[in-house]
Amino acid sequence: MLTWKRRDKIGYMMEEYCHTVSIHGLQVSYFDTGSSKDALLFLHGWAAPISLYSPIFLKLKEKYRVIAFEMPGVGGTEEPKSPMTLEDYAAFTLAFCENLGVARAILMAHSHGGRIACRLLSDPDCPLKASKAVLIDAAGVPPHHTAGFRLRQKGYKALKCLAGAAIFKPVFLPIYERARERRASDDYKNATPVMRRTLVNVLTADLRPVLGRISIPVLLIWGEHDTATALEQGREMERLIPKAGLAVILGAGHFPFLDNWPQFSAVLDAFL
Repeated sequence: MLTWKRRDKIGYMMEEYCHTVSIHGLQVSYFDTGSSKDALLFLHGWAAPISLYSPIFLKLKEKYRVIAFEMPGVGGTEEPKSPMTLEDYAAFTLAFCENLGVARAILMAHSHGGRIACRLLSDPDCPLKASKAVLIDAAGVPPHHTAGFRLRQKGYKALKCLAGAAIFKPVFLPIYERARERRASDDYKNATPVMRRTLVNVLTADLRPVLGRISIPVLLIWGEHDTATALEQGREMERLIPKAGLAVILGAGHFPFLDNWPQFSAVLDAFL
């Protein structure tokens, strides 16, 4: 839990070091502080503004040049004009780094940002060179689904087909729309049309086939009770990345740095 004094300090820090830059025709809001030659690039989670990660930035800015940008459609960054794919996010990240002259950095990422980080780290020709990486409750490994879930998924797809057929549409379209509303996540419900299509694009990305190409040391930090990217996904990522180690943050969910800061901070210190 953050004290009010710490919250005030974080708010001042974010206001003092927030900048904007144009990337791929979009005005991008970003954070850049610290005088060290060693850069640390942070990639945030889906719809999570960079201010949410202020405790991490405040801790690390004394040792690193900490850089974090808000991705298209998040915080102070403009929404993309068309839906993005994982490849688009990777290209956007590289364009941002090129603009700031960042060619080498420690890569730290949370949730959706972890999906982008894995895409970059698994490319041996990536122009951004990372010495090590920290992935926090990272996305990119599909969850394990039970037989019951797969059966319901087939039923939902059949219902969608019936709702799209002219002869059945009057009967099945209302049923399908109610089912779609029940199934939709909060992220999907809260997103604009272009960001909804973007979310669908990135959720289908399965990075398991390329995780073995990541050759640098990787620290995986996972909340013990994460329900967004389950701990079993973290264990699978640890198994597939050659030089990965997994640290489980006790009592924490998808945002372990907010739920158990003392353990999270100690684990980070030990690795960095």
